[in-house]
Amino acid sequence: MTSDMEPVQISVRVGLAVETVGQAGRPKTITGFQTQTSPVLVGAKERAELGNREYITLGSVLEGCVLVEKAPEEKVEV
Repeated sequence: MTSDMEPVQISVRVGLAVETVGQAGRPKTITGFQTQTSPVLVGAKERAELGNREYITLGSVLEGCVLVEKAPEEKVEV
């Protein structure tokens, strides 16, 4: 749901929970993920993360209903 409580369909990756691994600045908390469109069901030993950077979450945990908002446009200065 967006911050104005409108449901949106977002690409979500759901996979097995692992300790944080990956390159510096690009941490991964899941492995063996499948990309699905919201709404999704997350099992007891699974985690979810947003599949793209179009939206950002307003909370730190993807559980229950998650509030999201459009990500701010990045300005590229030349």
